[in-house]
Formats: sequence, C-alpha cells, structure tokens
Amino acid sequence: MTTLKEWRERQGWSTQRVAEELGLDPRAGAGTIWRWETGRSRPDADVVEKIEGLTGGAVNAVGMHKSRLEFLRSRPGLAERPCSNDAAAASCPAKSSVTFSQAAAR
Repeated sequence: MTTLKEWRERQGWSTQRVAEELGLDPRAGAGTIWRWETGRSRPDADVVEKIEGLTGGAVNAVGMHKSRLEFLRSRPGLAERPCSNDAAAASCPAKSSVTFSQAAAR
C-alpha cells in the first residue's frame, strides 16, 4: 500500500503540484496535502476518489485511512476520545454500525 507522500515523492512532485492537479485552492493547497500526508486531517470521499484517479489507484481510501490512524495513535488520548456530539457520530466506532473494512469492501 502506497501513501500519498510516497507516491508524490516518487513522482518528484511538490505538495503544491499535487494540490494543483486535484484542483484545490492554490492558497491553502500545499498545506492541505501536507496535513493529509501526515494524517492531521483527511480528505472528503470525493477528493479521495480524485487522489485514486491521479495516482492510478496507487493511493486509495485504505492508505489515506492508515495515515490518519497512525497520526491518531501517535498522540495518546486522541484515538481513544469518546464521540461527544452528533456531528462525530458517523466516524465514531462506538456509534457506527459499519466498520471501515466493511465500507472499503463495498
């Protein structure tokens, strides 16, 4: 499984180039890509689809999810936080009836 950063570096591309290819806002694009690569944030599903297309499938939703989990696990307390509001319910394992593995298999 290839991460976005690994793919980008193999291509010799900057974070700004990836942002431009994905059609992101030029002012915030490079920082957004960096946050996705480090797992500090995650792209919306429609952007993950664009990333898959841009990378020819080398980077996919599972890889993006893995980056996010690694970031959360590296910071004690973040991964174990309980879901405290309805906005977080969709991503809360305790409240969600569909696991990521099930969703990825669809």
